[in-house]
Amino acid sequence: MNIRQIIAGSLFLLFCLSAQAQTTPKKITVTGKLTRMMAIGGESTGWAVQFDAQTSVEDKPASSIELKFSDPKLAEKYVDKRVKITGTITHRHGVETGDVVVLEVTSIKDAKAAKPPKPTY
Repeated sequence: MNIRQIIAGSLFLLFCLSAQAQTTPKKITVTGKLTRMMAIGGESTGWAVQFDAQTSVEDKPASSIELKFSDPKLAEKYVDKRVKITGTITHRHGVETGDVVVLEVTSIKDAKAAKPPKPTY
């Protein structure tokens, strides 16, 4: 390997790292039922929200998303209730689970019950 290849590889690596670091965190608000969860080898935050309807998260269909609370005691108040959660999308990497999308919760509150769909005739 010559010096030019080393320099080119190093510059490419720095470019990739800086591009990743410059992405702005995406804020979203979701509504659903707050539930406890577990994963293989304990690789979970312990919390998820089950969406009322299938939702797109990072352009992929999802029925739930894992949650990370700065204070997990806050989640206890809302367990098994319908909630409205706002937060920032992040990623966590686990040995067994690989890359997992996680919502870092910035606010959580009770949500009104979902209205049943109107019947169609």
